[in-house]
Amino acid sequence: MEEAKAAGMLVVSSSIDESHGLFFHGMGRSPLSDPEEFESYGPGYWWVDSFFEGWDTTGWLMIPMDSRTTAAPDGADAYVFYRFGGLSWAIPYVAGVYALAAQVDPTITPDRFWSLALDIGRMIELERGGVTKVFGPIVDPVALVDALRSE
Repeated sequence: MEEAKAAGMLVVSSSIDESHGLFFHGMGRSPLSDPEEFESYGPGYWWVDSFFEGWDTTGWLMIPMDSRTTAAPDGADAYVFYRFGGLSWAIPYVAGVYALAAQVDPTITPDRFWSLALDIGRMIELERGGVTKVFGPIVDPVALVDALRSE
């Protein structure tokens, strides 16, 4: 980890807060909602109650987690849908967005990447039981790449 950080790499793990001082959390969505629509998302299934009870996620980047279709473990031509995931399901997504950013700007640093992702991320409002809360920033890979290209 220390060697990778010294080389300017972002090491993405569930303890990225300890290794880099960065924070992210996994989002959920209804299985029938459009994954391309930011308004389809909200806190992941296992932490939605905490969010509406006041969990402060200021400065956290929100990453897709729940409601995923993936290759199945039982065959090359099989797929499976998982309604609920865990934080580890968001880790490859973060790594993939960082890899895209590094392709556009090979000199990008982890801190610059994270700052830009937070700044460009989408904010939405969520309502539950009469409580309305702002949720986000939701990672926006297209806007992130576009911003890097226009620099």
